[in-house]
Amino acid sequence: MNLLRKISLGILLVSVSIILCSFKTSARKKQVLVLHSYHQGLNWTDNVSAGILSVFDKHDDVEIIFEYMDTKRHSEAEYLAEFAKLYDLKHQKNLFDVIIVCDNNALDFARTYYQEYFNKIPIVFCGIDQFENKLIQGIDQITGVTEEIDSRKTIEIALELHPNTKQLVVINDNQTKSAILNRNNIRDFWSEIETNAKLIFLENLSIDELIFQVENLDSESIIYLINFSRDKEGNYISYQENIEIIREATDLPIYSSWEFYFNEGIVGGMITSGYKQGELSAKSALRILSGKNASQIPIIRRGYNQFKFDFEQMKRFKILPKQLPSGSFISNQPPSIIKQYQTSLVVIGIFIIVIVFILRYTTIKRERNERRLKKINEELDRRVAERTKEIIFANEKLELQTEQIVKQNRELEHHRHNLLELVKERTENLEHANEELKSSRDRLLHMLDSNSDGVWEHNFKTGKIFISKIIWDKLGYHSITAKDTRDLLCKLIHPEDLIIIKQKDKQNRMGKSEMFVIEFRICDKEKSWMWFKAKGKILDYAEDGSPLNMVGTLIDINQRKIAEEKIREEEQKLRVSEKRWRSLIEQASDEILIYNTDGTILDANSAACKWLGYKQSELLELNYSEIDMNHSSSELHSYRKKLSSSNPSISFESVQRRKDGSTFPVEIHLSLIELQDSKLILSVGTDISKRQETERKILNAVINTEESERKRFATDLHDSIGPLLSSINLYLSSLGKVKTDNDKENIITASLDAVNEALVSIKEISNNLSPHILNDFGLEKAIQSFTNKINVSQAINISFYAENMNVRLNHQVEVVIFRVVTELINNTIKHAKATNIEINLALEGNLLSLIYIDDGIGFDSKKINAGTSSGMGLYNVLSRIRSLNGTHKIKSNPERGGMMAVVEINL
Repeated sequence: MNLLRKISLGILLVSVSIILCSFKTSARKKQVLVLHSYHQGLNWTDNVSAGILSVFDKHDDVEIIFEYMDTKRHSEAEYLAEFAKLYDLKHQKNLFDVIIVCDNNALDFARTYYQEYFNKIPIVFCGIDQFENKLIQGIDQITGVTEEIDSRKTIEIALELHPNTKQLVVINDNQTKSAILNRNNIRDFWSEIETNAKLIFLENLSIDELIFQVENLDSESIIYLINFSRDKEGNYISYQENIEIIREATDLPIYSSWEFYFNEGIVGGMITSGYKQGELSAKSALRILSGKNASQIPIIRRGYNQFKFDFEQMKRFKILPKQLPSGSFISNQPPSIIKQYQTSLVVIGIFIIVIVFILRYTTIKRERNERRLKKINEELDRRVAERTKEIIFANEKLELQTEQIVKQNRELEHHRHNLLELVKERTENLEHANEELKSSRDRLLHMLDSNSDGVWEHNFKTGKIFISKIIWDKLGYHSITAKDTRDLLCKLIHPEDLIIIKQKDKQNRMGKSEMFVIEFRICDKEKSWMWFKAKGKILDYAEDGSPLNMVGTLIDINQRKIAEEKIREEEQKLRVSEKRWRSLIEQASDEILIYNTDGTILDANSAACKWLGYKQSELLELNYSEIDMNHSSSELHSYRKKLSSSNPSISFESVQRRKDGSTFPVEIHLSLIELQDSKLILSVGTDISKRQETERKILNAVINTEESERKRFATDLHDSIGPLLSSINLYLSSLGKVKTDNDKENIITASLDAVNEALVSIKEISNNLSPHILNDFGLEKAIQSFTNKINVSQAINISFYAENMNVRLNHQVEVVIFRVVTELINNTIKHAKATNIEINLALEGNLLSLIYIDDGIGFDSKKINAGTSSGMGLYNVLSRIRSLNGTHKIKSNPERGGMMAVVEINL
């Protein structure tokens, strides 16, 4: 019974275990979406992914799905809209437990489409540059890791390690939101840094322009590389490519704050780690998966930045590890001598310890044997008589022990000899090292000599000065001995520069400075001044700390000084040109604004201030999008983005808002201004209020004209075609009632006559709509036919003359000129009370000219030319001419009478 009970219990336990295992196996894995702003294969993106996987690879119940927006290469609004559709298509059925968004573009995407795709899903962000709370507004559950790169600490340590820096050059593509924010951050804190260096930005350049700018940087510059992933032409460049381009173009020290440039040629900096940011964001996601509310998890703002430096670059620029901040990481650093020979030193130490132990052991053993011998001798003295045999045995034993001691002493002597040989070998090695050090000093001098125009050496103790022969040859002096050098230099160096050199020399002797850097002039053999730059450093010091010897290089900078003088002259010319340009802008009647690619207004002329109702200082505080009523900031940015070297200008119409809230229409002409380090936009605005009013009048005139034509066409059909068709209908109705063939024939004849008359009427109506003579025979014949019909009435006399009109013109031109002539004639007949009209039509080359003259009563032609007349006849004429980009001029006087219209169209 008990056995059966145990078997049943066992079966029950096995069944329960199988059921539990099946439940565990079928449980759904938790899904985490990682939405990257950039593309797979980008160093930064792959580092973030590696950091995330380093956490989640330890959890089998979590499935990771990666999605890449690829905005480093495609950031257009149209692309992002298509990406949203693709995301909806791929993931609309996925039930994500957590979403990790990497970098600013992914967070912007999640915030924009939060209600559609991400509502109520916890979000963890990482790599968010210049983080602000407004970036996560509207998202319920969110936490993450910011990306606060410390450009300031990087720049401060770079200036500290290179104290003679004249300019800090910041390289930035200025294409992404992150790059723009980092550039603006540097400008904000630059004024707080204590330095005499000049801040320069290299932005919005093509690759060739970047290489040229970097190659021509001053030798005492340092480079801070933010990013250069896209040039101004829109070409994408990987991180490895852009650092390689810059590294090959210059030997200057390069610093950065990004991990993907580390060990690629930069000296170092306060480096931001993408791997660490991915790891921290994954840990926050795990806390959410375990049940923690995302909004209750603090946002991580530190823990991913560290000072890192490349030892190979430190050697290039003579930077010592002790100059670096405490806790800095140094890559590629070779081990110290102790670490390098650690094994050998340990073996030697053990060997010495063994020898000391053996010596001590032998001494103790010898002393012990001596005491034993003494005791035996005492024992022998007492028992000499009775224990002879024991004494003999003891003597034999003593001899044996003595032999062992002798043997041990020999071995000890051998070890001592080996130790002395080892000490001798080490002494020889030290002497060899001293000789190598001396040889290295000589090689250093030769290296300096080969890498500059020459080297020099100054012995403070003896006062002797040595200068390379190559410098004397360059100056035209030969056979100069070291004995004559000091006095000769005092004679040849420019007196003003000699005073500064003596002051520097005094500072070096007093220990106030170990460096010697100065630019000076020296007279050559031809009695002209040559510029040199001397750079030196104290190498040797006496025991009391006083300097003994200084070594340095001499560089010929004569060409550079000549170039600098030319630059100063060019700058003076540029200032004069700028003054002239400013005068032209201020005198312009159109609105002229200059703003940067972000739309921030940098300059405005007087006309712009007058039109908009702002003072110039008020305008300079505005963004252009604040005064444009028709376009959003993104639409204005798309206009500016179309500007390039191949397409330097663009035009569009808009509406601007004045300070008082009123608006007015303008036509905007944008032009691209490319400067050395930036791009600016020149905006010229023209008030088109009057033009739009004119266009409205033209539209009304066209509508009225079309309506009149419709009414006339309806009247013609009703008055001419209607009665004829009614007659035809009547004839055909009566045809069945007549009985004789004669009556039927008469009815048929009358019907045919009515049909023919209807056809003639239709032909006349269609001819009025579009004269067939104009279509078939051209402009000259059509005008001649029209004037002949009017002349038949003898109410007015029209003279028409044509010259060189034997070729057909464009159909549109012929129709417009024909309508202009007929409109002028109708206008004269209705209003002018004229008796004579003269029309002259001529074609000379590509210029078609029409001269129309009548002798009727005059009118005020100024209102017609200004567009303020209420009459629509002549206004229609002018609008037709403008449609062909032609010119017109109408002259008339109410007192003298008559009218003349001159029309010219360039074909």
